[in-house]
Amino acid sequence: MAVDPNLLQAARLLAKLSLDELAQRAQLSRRSLQNMEAGEADCLLSTMELVKEVLEAEGIIFLGETELHGPGVRVSRATAKRWTRKRTEKRRGRAKQEEPSA
Repeated sequence: MAVDPNLLQAARLLAKLSLDELAQRAQLSRRSLQNMEAGEADCLLSTMELVKEVLEAEGIIFLGETELHGPGVRVSRATAKRWTRKRTEKRRGRAKQEEPSA
């Protein structure tokens, strides 16, 4: 499935990747990726697929267009669980720092 360029930035942000990180992993220049996200680049399908594969490896799921809904992105269950785990660990870390020392 071809990726709608309008979804690339949303997918990258969901994956918590910077432009530089995604560009490096997809072996593209930062500028090329910016142009892709802005829909300004006529890129090869193979380039778009490479970016898509990198994002999918980060737990992004691309949703095709249906009769009722346009194309979209979502995160895998495993990725969502990682986010929850990180938030929990962060809270626990703060709680330990706030405990009075004996």
